Amino acid sequence: MSEAPAQPTPAPEVTPAPTPTPAPPAAPPAQEIDWKAEARKWEERAKGNKSALDELTGKFTAADSERTDLATKLQAFETEKERASLLSAVAKDKNVPADALRGTTREELEAHADQLAALLKPSAPVIPGQELTPDKVPGSSDLEFARKLFGKD
Repeated sequence: MSEAPAQPTPAPEVTPAPTPTPAPPAAPPAQEIDWKAEARKWEERAKGNKSALDELTGKFTAADSERTDLATKLQAFETEKERASLLSAVAKDKNVPADALRGTTREELEAHADQLAALLKPSAPVIPGQELTPDKVPGSSDLEFARKLFGKD
């Protein structure tokens, strides 16, 4: 038999031993909390918040009362505007002065305007354009009649 050349046998692999991992550093010593100082700090904050709340409550109350006053004034102005427009409409319809009318409702104003209209009837004929300056009065039959009646041509 022939001998086969001898093969070298592989050497067993050596695994290195695990190196020990260093222990984590020890936690720093716990800080002691000064509970009295913490309580004082929060008490100061609460007092500051309370004073800010009191200040804002005062401002809110003042603003709310001012808003109420302004709403009342607005209502009064709107009522006065409505009354003024009602007065002018009735005065124009009945041909009486608006400042002479008395009453609060349309019916009261119209009744008073009827009374005033009966009292304020003109005693002479109204000449159109009478309120204009004498040079600019347009000619009318009533004006010519009045001139002839009084003898002025």
